[in-house]
Amino acid sequence: MLNRLATFPGMAASVGPFSQAVVAGGFVFTTGQIPLIAGTDGRPADFEGKVRQVLTNLQTVLEGAGSSLDHVVNATVYVSDQTQDEEYRRIYADVFGSRAPALTSICVGIWDFSFEIQCIAVVKEGSSS
Repeated sequence: MLNRLATFPGMAASVGPFSQAVVAGGFVFTTGQIPLIAGTDGRPADFEGKVRQVLTNLQTVLEGAGSSLDHVVNATVYVSDQTQDEEYRRIYADVFGSRAPALTSICVGIWDFSFEIQCIAVVKEGSSS
């Protein structure tokens, strides 16, 4: 079964023609989440706020797709400045704690965003997604 999920309650509108998540084979594959604040065109001003907003958006997508941050098995993080590495890792560790998934971090220019994350998670048992 393949389920493409374009939007979720509490999410900012998509900025392109893509699904926020695809559920297939017991996994959730998310699109890269950016720091847009739902219901506005805004985004946090400081880097810490951007990282936390991205992780909030990721949590919203995962829960809407029948998973959660607890079920993430792999994450790919994109930062636009390598000097941001320590700060994002501190926040990431604060959010994931001892349940940290496998992680790949890439420093690259990413449109006009300084932080983006995508992940693969396991669908929670009993979820209908």
